[in-house]
Amino acid sequence: MSGEVRDRQSLINNFNDANSQSKILLASTRACSEGISLVGASRVVLLDVEWNPSVEKQAISRAYRIGQKKVVYTYHLLTQGTKECDKYCKQAEKHRLSELVFSAKNADNHNEPKNCAADIEDRILDLMIRHENLKDMFVECVVQPKEREFESFGY
Repeated sequence: MSGEVRDRQSLINNFNDANSQSKILLASTRACSEGISLVGASRVVLLDVEWNPSVEKQAISRAYRIGQKKVVYTYHLLTQGTKECDKYCKQAEKHRLSELVFSAKNADNHNEPKNCAADIEDRILDLMIRHENLKDMFVECVVQPKEREFESFGY
């Protein structure tokens, strides 16, 4: 095992250790799509957008592994009016169309993302959205239905 791979695995092991002081692990989407396990994670925050949605799903799935005991929240942070935001919207539309064509459920209306802060279960995100100095940053917060989230990860 090369030194770089050994160092990376040591960082991952430290992050996953329940007694560790490590609270944040920064990694690229590409690095996290390569068979690592991040059961120490409680949140996955995506800062970039991949054209291939399966790359993002694989990266997110690093936290949804055997041994995960925490609820894991996933966020995509996007800046409105940017190419990244446009790319994400096109990707989401492609995914929605794919579900309409290939899903056995044929995308019932109750499976549509909801745009309401009242349904946010993550206490930290809820506090951020309501915080006087931060609330204007959030133009939109889309809450995906749980059933659909887990189906997209193969659960």
